[in-house]
Amino acid sequence: MKLNLKFATDYRQFYLNDKNANGNTGSENFWSESAFADKLAIEDGVLGIGIENDEGKVECEFEILNSKSLIDNFTDFDHVVEASLKIHSGILQIIDCPYSEVEMETEIENGEYRVRVYSINLNTAYEENPKDSYKIEIWKEAYSDRKVLKRFED
Repeated sequence: MKLNLKFATDYRQFYLNDKNANGNTGSENFWSESAFADKLAIEDGVLGIGIENDEGKVECEFEILNSKSLIDNFTDFDHVVEASLKIHSGILQIIDCPYSEVEMETEIENGEYRVRVYSINLNTAYEENPKDSYKIEIWKEAYSDRKVLKRFED
């Protein structure tokens, strides 16, 4: 399944989460200093995805894969980070911040998943018409810690 999404959010973030997530996005541990630097926050059942532009514009390609991503060359991306997400409800959502408007919702098998977020054109984020965009891939994989595969240095 592959979707292209366009939506608005605030506070330079949006969420990918299990519909019945227990995580607290308001916790002081959610957007820790390392989470900000890595552009990805983690709580139980929810990932906070940091965007670069401060206008709240999100252009995002989202794809559920049958196996681990085959992308191993990150030349076309500014920042690449991945983390694990556990699904309990059978429903995966993308929601905005802070209103929790559901931007995408799909059924997905319960279990542990790896989520990779690619950030593109981050150096245009503060121009009059920001062109930063995001690509999210998700596949079944055993839990492992957050890992930055390519870091954006602005």
